[in-house]
Amino acid sequence: MNLTIKFGTDHLDWRKVCQMLEAAPLGIRSPDRLRRAAESSYVVCSVYKGNRIVGFGRAISDGEYQSAIYDMAVFPEYRGQGIGKTIIEALLSRLPKGVVMLYTAPGKSGFYKKFGFWMIDSGMIKFHNP
Repeated sequence: MNLTIKFGTDHLDWRKVCQMLEAAPLGIRSPDRLRRAAESSYVVCSVYKGNRIVGFGRAISDGEYQSAIYDMAVFPEYRGQGIGKTIIEALLSRLPKGVVMLYTAPGKSGFYKKFGFWMIDSGMIKFHNP
């Protein structure tokens, strides 16, 4: 498969990225809010097959110790082709060698375990609008 990896945000069609996240399913996002979030991220990675975006992921970081991966998604029709692996490897290669955390959709933790992620019992979370 001929894939192109791109970093940054200038080339992205935010409506398409939002459609991908909804199909993932990672929820409904506003294109403007997602753009602002991505522009504030440490690294943003997208994968294209030809000129069609097929995968996306981003990470935030303090640049030294802590990082978090967010919004990792692949359009359903392109899953199982190594695109998610490509995104995770690209993000991890650009993050500092410290703690990297992420949220995962139910049933997807096995995918991330292949990259050395593991479940923890010491985390907590507060949602603004549960």
